Amino acid sequence: MKYVNVLAVVTLLGGTAWTLPLLIRQRFRAPLRLHLCLSLLLLGTGNVLSQLWDAPLLDGLLFTGATKLAYNMAFFTGLCLMVGFLRERPLRRRTLWTRPEVVWCLFCFTAMVVVTALMPPRLRDHTFALPYLDDWRVRAFYDIGGVYLVFGYATCGVLAAWHARHGRPMRQVSLSIVSVGLLALSLSCVLRILWVNCEACRGYGHHFTYANVFLFGQVATIAVCAGLSIPCFASAAQFLRERAVHRSRFRELAELWQRLVDFYPELVLDQPRGRRWLPPLDYTSAVYRRYVECRDGLTRLSPYLHRASEEAAPHEAAGESAGPTAGPDLVHLVDRALYLRGEADRAGTATPATPAFLAPGTGHDADYESDLAGLMALSRGLRDLRSTPEGSTSHGVPS
Repeated sequence: MKYVNVLAVVTLLGGTAWTLPLLIRQRFRAPLRLHLCLSLLLLGTGNVLSQLWDAPLLDGLLFTGATKLAYNMAFFTGLCLMVGFLRERPLRRRTLWTRPEVVWCLFCFTAMVVVTALMPPRLRDHTFALPYLDDWRVRAFYDIGGVYLVFGYATCGVLAAWHARHGRPMRQVSLSIVSVGLLALSLSCVLRILWVNCEACRGYGHHFTYANVFLFGQVATIAVCAGLSIPCFASAAQFLRERAVHRSRFRELAELWQRLVDFYPELVLDQPRGRRWLPPLDYTSAVYRRYVECRDGLTRLSPYLHRASEEAAPHEAAGESAGPTAGPDLVHLVDRALYLRGEADRAGTATPATPAFLAPGTGHDADYESDLAGLMALSRGLRDLRSTPEGSTSHGVPS
């Protein structure tokens, strides 16, 4: 059973970590997202504290029963915040004391503190077993907590079911599973109240035992964890898919980028030389950076592109700029320009860059995606040209 508790803790605290980065970027000014983050954090903390029963650290620091009150308060507050989140009505100072979830939370917790204070120390480490349940104060403690948990779980389950009807397919599946799990948890709390108060249910040989109630609650907890995990797994899958796409783009630009950087190493700015060849962590930014560097390199290469275009079309009038080129013609043009740049380096007559600019995409006004596709096609063409039997005219030219 402890594995299910670990699963609940990992799911709730993992959900907290999942919502936190965007909340930080929003400077904690998104009330509903803040409610969700705090709710998951408190519910996860409550689960952690509830597992400290064998070594109740707070009891040693404060008083016997402090750990029980702490994790119940964490559960109550987490459920209260979750109700506000699912109602899409964040708790605000001016309406705080009129909200039913807040009133119920404060009333039940205050009553549990009073009941704990009425108990002798020997009863404050009580469990769902005899002889503790023979004392009315222990039963009252569990009844008060059970009433609020029934209210909190049932309210969250109904609200989650309502949201499931108005969401996207992935959201519908996730919230439907969460709703079923929360309603089952509410029912398990009702059964727990019956177990505490009904002596006939606690009789030996009875088919209805606390182990059955506990197992039912564990299954419900697994359902809630599964529903909460679906968006996280879906987001992770989308992230990995997008990362693979951007990594492929990054590698597609490698041939063109490497040839340009060999001639113009200053293209790579603000990056320590020792880390230049390490794989990037953020491929989206790395692709855009490499795209800009390739564009800058082609601008610097423009005098040689102009000379290569004049060689390819000697019939054109002197000074007339070459029109947009595409396909193999563009690949051979850039390859020839790189060869001329290498020859100029060997002769020590390298020409400085001019404002002329070659657009391998659909034109100067091409959007980023189409222009990037043009650069990737150019890079693939240069790689294929280098691997052909005749080879590239610039292959082997020293930078």
